[in-house]
Amino acid sequence: MHSIASVKSASGAANYFAKDDFVSGDYYTSEQAGDVSLWGGEGARDLGLSGEVTKKAFAKILNGELPSGETVAQVENRRPGYDLTFSMPKSLSLMAYVAGDKRILGPDGVHAQAVKLTMAWVGKNLAEGRKDIDGKKVPIKTGNLVYAMFEHDTSRALDPQGHIHVITANLTKMLDGKWQALHADKIWANNTVIGSIYHAYLRNLTETKLGYQTRLDGKHGTFELEGVPRGIIEANSQRREQIMLKAEQLGIVSAKGRDGVTLSTRDAKLNVQDRGKLTADWFAKNAALGFTGKELLEAALAKVQAREGTGPIERSYQVIAEAVTAARETVAGLLRSPDPLIDRGFVRLAQSTGQANAQLAVASAIRIHGQREAAYDTNRVAKTALDLALPGVTIDHVDARITQLIKKEQLLVGQIRQDGRMVDAVTTPEALRTEEKILAAVEAGKGRATPIIAAADAPERLQAASPHELNAGQLAAATLLVSSPDRIVVVQGVAGAGKSTMLQATAEVARSEGKRVLGLAFQNKMVADLKEGLKPRDMSVDDMKEAGLNAQTIASFIWDNQKHVANPNTPEAQAKRSEMRDTIIVVDETSMVSNPDMLKLLTIAEALGVDRIGQIGDRQQLLPIDLGKAFAMVQAAGVSMARMDENIRQRTDQLRTVAALTNIGKASEALRVLGDKVVEHENPAEKAAEMWLALSPEDRAATAIFASGREARGTINQKVQEGLAADGTLKGEPLHLTIYQSHHVTREEMRYAQTYKPGLTLHIEGRVDEVNLNRGAAEITRTFANGKVEIVADGRRQRFNPQRISPMMEQDRLQLSTLETIKVYEGDRV
Repeated sequence: MHSIASVKSASGAANYFAKDDFVSGDYYTSEQAGDVSLWGGEGARDLGLSGEVTKKAFAKILNGELPSGETVAQVENRRPGYDLTFSMPKSLSLMAYVAGDKRILGPDGVHAQAVKLTMAWVGKNLAEGRKDIDGKKVPIKTGNLVYAMFEHDTSRALDPQGHIHVITANLTKMLDGKWQALHADKIWANNTVIGSIYHAYLRNLTETKLGYQTRLDGKHGTFELEGVPRGIIEANSQRREQIMLKAEQLGIVSAKGRDGVTLSTRDAKLNVQDRGKLTADWFAKNAALGFTGKELLEAALAKVQAREGTGPIERSYQVIAEAVTAARETVAGLLRSPDPLIDRGFVRLAQSTGQANAQLAVASAIRIHGQREAAYDTNRVAKTALDLALPGVTIDHVDARITQLIKKEQLLVGQIRQDGRMVDAVTTPEALRTEEKILAAVEAGKGRATPIIAAADAPERLQAASPHELNAGQLAAATLLVSSPDRIVVVQGVAGAGKSTMLQATAEVARSEGKRVLGLAFQNKMVADLKEGLKPRDMSVDDMKEAGLNAQTIASFIWDNQKHVANPNTPEAQAKRSEMRDTIIVVDETSMVSNPDMLKLLTIAEALGVDRIGQIGDRQQLLPIDLGKAFAMVQAAGVSMARMDENIRQRTDQLRTVAALTNIGKASEALRVLGDKVVEHENPAEKAAEMWLALSPEDRAATAIFASGREARGTINQKVQEGLAADGTLKGEPLHLTIYQSHHVTREEMRYAQTYKPGLTLHIEGRVDEVNLNRGAAEITRTFANGKVEIVADGRRQRFNPQRISPMMEQDRLQLSTLETIKVYEGDRV
């Protein structure tokens, strides 16, 4: 595990970490347990700092005083530095402190090696200072850090827990040789990336240098050792038990909420006077539980000795053999992969297992991000590649492979805005070509449409057709839809701007001119809302189709009509073109449409002769699940556009102000406008349910609760239902229903065994020939170390290797879900 915190006090940190009585050089040659320290970083080397860390030298560095006597960044409230903490897996701690594997600990142990390698990457890639350029503070990459490493052996509950604090001073050397304050924004932003890099290094060293076998266990590449029972791990995790117990007492179920409990229950670490007794107690406790780790250690030592006993030729052969085995498992037995992101003959050319597997890992990472984003943070791609945990892969291999793909122009470099800052990013030529084709389609459609009515007549006709008087924004948008000479037009409208009323008037005018209106939306609920919105006055939804008004999902429209693009001369395609000739397509919530679907939609519309496509939505409100931001992109490219910026849903100036600030991303300012109407609570989901239940039945009917995240929604639904049952609103005995809760997993992630958790349901949408899976639902029962997955369907057990699933397929053929049981009472609203 990895975490980052600010160092609040230089003297406090010096007293806590650099205790001179615990930095003796011969500590790890004894049987005692304690703390060891050493300097690190390119900056420390430049300052002549090396070896063990004394309290005096450490305090000076944290205070910005260099060994030369020069002082740096002496400003009020100066931050001394940052604490990057690296905690080894609990099972590895047990092998170090209970089984006595001294190869893990000390300045030359694998744990310190993993941390040093990780910090070398952090210094090289994330260290920055700031420089005044044209009156602005601009981050400048420096490539150096000054830090002190302190290895500790216990958790705050005095469990065996090896961890290293890397106290990074608020110092860095600029390119001109001047020392100044460290700009640590990139380090904070890449916290989880750093964690994944550390876990990959440590996992690789644990397997290759120590001889243990590992298994993934959690996020960010965290792992445990095979052979250390989970019960033993839990018995030595009292600190985690404290956190979970307190969270349960407070009713907190979310991971974020538990993070707060971790901080609020943190006590100063207990002082250990007799470390010999502490380690003896650890051994006795685990021996009583039946675990000493001695057999596991002996087996690991024997494995390493057998490997080291071979000569260089045998070791080279072993490397190639391991790479070939990995490749066969990963690319369905083919040494010449069909994957364009993998080099031909990559196994033969690889110099190590890690180098070969890095090609596979990076290709998978690009596809994982590529399904959700058009361009992606380069460091996040590297993190995803590492978290796949392919044997031997470290950040060195991943960075080298990404660089190779960039040189070959299989990846294109640029920058994107992420969390308010610009970051280095990559994309694929295919993603760029998709964007170029969308923009080309928009440009090609300019001046090619026939106005439904003349622009001069539009305002009067539209007002007459509308059930309510249209404001200026609504009228401009509707006029654009019925009068523009361009095939593709856009309406950018904020939430509550009255888009439904505008569309109703537009549809009425179009219908009166003999045009058919087809509404497209992202999901079925939106389709139902769109049908209702397009419905003219006094017309039932059932009459809409007969009147030439209809709506369907974008996915079903693409599925039904994509074949006509490839085969335009079939009788079915010709009939469809005749049907669509006088059709206007209106796409609602277009901001949710991905780039690939947008291109398919425009291509189909062109092939079917659709005269006009109106795209309606808010580019700042809802974003696509899959890659790209086509709606924002076409706006930036200069598409014909009308704006609906007036929120007519809110009835007071205060709420209109809140809505306006929210629309431009100023959430904190919006909350301040609400003043005392904002309620802060440590359990906001439960408090929201409590406040809603306190309302009268009439006010409840007019009040909705909105929540972010599945856990919060689940808590609110549960508490509201319990409250309604208690006050008699819900009646009778509950009906228990079993439902599927979908897991949002990319196609590429479905090619890795760690995605398949026992107990989940696997939904197979059609035949998957590569792994001999038939349509239906199956329960996942087991996963195996060799990467295979066992499922049970209709009473029949079947094993398959998900790595054999083709990476080239674009259809979502496999889905995962969790079976959940819910209670429904008489009077419940579902």
